[in-house]
Amino acid sequence: MTDFDDLIIGSGMAGLAVGSLLARAGRRVAVLEAHDALGGYAHTFRMKDYRFCAQVHYIFSCGEGETIHNLLTKLGVEEQVPFLRLDPEGFDHVVVAGERVRIPNGLTKFRDRLVRRFPEAEQPLRRYFEVVTVLADELERAGTNVKLWSLASLSTAVRARHVLYYLRWTLQELYDRLRMPPKLQAILAGQCGDYLLPPRDVSLLLHVALVANYDRGAYYPKKHYYQFVETLVAAIADRPGCVVLTEHEVDRIETSGGKVTGVTTTNGKRLTARRYISNADPLVTARLTGEVHKQPAYEYSSGTLTLYLGVRGLDLRDHGFGSYNVWHYPHADLNRIYDDQLLRHDLRDPWLFLSTPTLHSDAPGLCPPGDQILEVATSCDYGRFATLRSADRSAYNREKKLLRDRILDLLSERYIPGLREHLVMRVTGTPATNARFVRAPEGNSYGAALTPKNVGPHRKPFRSSLDNLWLANATAGFPSVAGAIGAGVHLYEELTGDRV
Repeated sequence: MTDFDDLIIGSGMAGLAVGSLLARAGRRVAVLEAHDALGGYAHTFRMKDYRFCAQVHYIFSCGEGETIHNLLTKLGVEEQVPFLRLDPEGFDHVVVAGERVRIPNGLTKFRDRLVRRFPEAEQPLRRYFEVVTVLADELERAGTNVKLWSLASLSTAVRARHVLYYLRWTLQELYDRLRMPPKLQAILAGQCGDYLLPPRDVSLLLHVALVANYDRGAYYPKKHYYQFVETLVAAIADRPGCVVLTEHEVDRIETSGGKVTGVTTTNGKRLTARRYISNADPLVTARLTGEVHKQPAYEYSSGTLTLYLGVRGLDLRDHGFGSYNVWHYPHADLNRIYDDQLLRHDLRDPWLFLSTPTLHSDAPGLCPPGDQILEVATSCDYGRFATLRSADRSAYNREKKLLRDRILDLLSERYIPGLREHLVMRVTGTPATNARFVRAPEGNSYGAALTPKNVGPHRKPFRSSLDNLWLANATAGFPSVAGAIGAGVHLYEELTGDRV
């Protein structure tokens, strides 16, 4: 097949970002995707009359001058992909043991709300928000997506002195230092499903980065995620000499003399390029090159159990839903909840993330008129589901149904009475589903687990040990749509010197 300038393995958001920018710059770009859908976890799948985004629910960095807006502007398509901002007075609602708290945009506003509601905890609350604000400011000055790692000079180190001090802290260590009450620990970490770790394990800097980025605005694409992805794909496929190929799974990256010489696919194709970019996981990429010994090992983030529900004859706005997400926690000990679900495989009373995309945008395209969509997610262990699926598909399906029914019982009891009578579509995905359809190792959602050990200088796009092979993805960068796009943009800037 034709020799390309740039060949990109995988069509996740980092790959589409760097590929669209390179195509705009006149490079002949090929994108190879193993799946039949493009966009990685941002891809949309269809079930009869319903469309569901695989895993993305809301995103940040869509405001003017921010990462996603800058990418779309550079491509000249910012008017084609408008975003709607979720309720700034409460874009996330956190429900702990039945008590609901709204998270607004504006850290000072959020702090003051909590102080009024929990006056006995005023001192630890004020200190927590001081630390978050200082760290967020230093991270912002150091660069977007936590690009603070080139601390080569004393002056840079001084400007990021708090970041350096807290570099290896977990969120729980800060809570303990401040003597934060347990209920407020759960409320302040209420978005922890966005990194799938409890306070005991998550990097404090990563927690701050997420809080600060969503504080600037939480967004949903007005025309839904499939249109966002399609626009980036078209920015590549419509350029002369460029192709985007689905169902082209790379099974080998050929190397010789310290360089990549071509890739082969499971459907018998061989493609070559001057430069190669892997949007696949670094360990997967290393296995494809046969140089896995040169890539440090790391643990993955957990995966999710997800319910995709079509609702008819019921308005979810009458049951506490709207232009926001709802985070449900049965009690305040988030560390124990995660241990119950991931270590003890106990999902009898799980935490839940509840998203209503049809209440985030009224644009058609997701479901029949008058129907609504509810998406529900929680964390679970990949190994259990993978073992069941490979050993006994009937047992695997029974386990999926059992967990689905438990979650539907919980929703009916605590949020939406009579929900089952209004369900016209039910689809359940597990971490094994993620591994199968998104090629996510161990069904992970966010690449390498976001612990202090894995949040550091290596968490950025990088050139491999092979001269013409680069990596940009959730691990070689940061997870989330904005994080992955930021990794793709950063790599493009490094390769071309062109500022986005």
